[in-house]
Amino acid sequence: MADTTNRRHQLGADFALLLVTLVWGGTFVMVKDATSGYPVFGFLALRFALALAGLLAIGWRRLRTLNRHSVAAGVLLGLFLLAGYAFQTLGLQHTTASKAGFITGLSVAIVPVLAALVLGKLPQRAAVLGVLLATIGIALLSLDNSLLLGQGDLLVLLCAISFALHIVGVGAFAPRVDPIALTIVQIAVVAVISTGIAIAGGEAWPTPTPTVWGAAAFTGILATAVAFGVQTTAQRFTTPTHTALIFTAEPVFAALFGVLLANDVLTNRIILGGALVLAGMLISEIPWSARTASLVSRFMAPQYVITLMLILLGLADPISWQHGMTWVVGVMLPFVVITLGVFTLALRTGTISDWHISNRHERLQPGIVVASLIFTAAPMAILFLFDGPYWILAATVSGFLLIVINLVITYIWKISQHVSGIALGATLVTASLGPLAAPSLLLIPLVAWARVKVGAHTVMQTVAGGVTGVIITMFALGLLGLGRIAR
Repeated sequence: MADTTNRRHQLGADFALLLVTLVWGGTFVMVKDATSGYPVFGFLALRFALALAGLLAIGWRRLRTLNRHSVAAGVLLGLFLLAGYAFQTLGLQHTTASKAGFITGLSVAIVPVLAALVLGKLPQRAAVLGVLLATIGIALLSLDNSLLLGQGDLLVLLCAISFALHIVGVGAFAPRVDPIALTIVQIAVVAVISTGIAIAGGEAWPTPTPTVWGAAAFTGILATAVAFGVQTTAQRFTTPTHTALIFTAEPVFAALFGVLLANDVLTNRIILGGALVLAGMLISEIPWSARTASLVSRFMAPQYVITLMLILLGLADPISWQHGMTWVVGVMLPFVVITLGVFTLALRTGTISDWHISNRHERLQPGIVVASLIFTAAPMAILFLFDGPYWILAATVSGFLLIVINLVITYIWKISQHVSGIALGATLVTASLGPLAAPSLLLIPLVAWARVKVGAHTVMQTVAGGVTGVIITMFALGLLGLGRIAR
């Protein structure tokens, strides 16, 4: 019963943090517009003063629970928070809301590294890989043709480091301190220091416009007082890792609001960089356990992924997405369903021992071989004879060649059909959609890791599967003429 209650509390906390992330994602455009004609620290002072007033109105009595140690913790967290928002707000004056959202999200990948350093241990390999991918993504987002980091992007990067320190700090202090009282101290620190900097700078404070008041009220009350109160409370029932993982949605929301409200242009380079940042965040936070490997191995099987691949290729048809999807729904999916039915029947009758046909000898059974060849060759012939879409024809040719090659190899050895199938799909989708789909190539090492982790294949068998899938797909594209996009 206790486990069920704890699980319910954790789910509630995670959902609350997701709503917080949605609110934060919407503030990038609002803050950028507000500070375009208003002093940065003056805006921060106004924002956090409103946040402090709102928190004191509901929680001033809780300040009695604080002692000097908890006040010190709140001051430290407040300094991290001040640095984060100061760097972010200054950076937004020199970069787009979408890019700022992705770079701010890098804090999620930095969290496990900082947490490991605080504990005196080296970061795990997943955290190192996540930071590496995220760093490459940041480079694509931020570096210009001269390989120089833009001023705004550098400031937002410093903001990401500051927020990472804040997440780690909240995870360390929140379980031992009243959450509302701790939040009040943090917000007070930011409000007081922002006001002091604004006054010391001698910058005139113009009368806030309705836009500034609206942004300050929204960001101060909802996105600061309420949001940080919710975060500090929720982190008592969940972990810093869960918090950081949920916060990966913030740059997605920021990019969405940037496109819808600020007319941000998401180029292929920005999309690819953002996708790598998100991949780095997820890799840093996913628990790389046997259970995770089992789930990846099960749901990333080619039998399932092929449907999504065909839909993407259909939508990418240069004539029209309706034309492409007509071929997918009318020709390809029926053969996919029939093939899955044959494999399901074979599994039930004991012809194969598992859905993925891990046993090398089972792959060579006549019924399985004939079914695999027929149900790949038939749609390939239809597409060729009736001028089907190029990319879908390329998928069937690649699939047919891959099956033949795999069968030949299976007589003497075993490679991972899982990985070869995923490599085929990811390569084909990337070739058809361009850099926008390049992050799909990360599925290849992900599935390879999962198949090795569950004991289905050796490292060499997964590597051979990936290489085979990529080579066969590129050969098929060359055979059909890569430049001939539509037949």
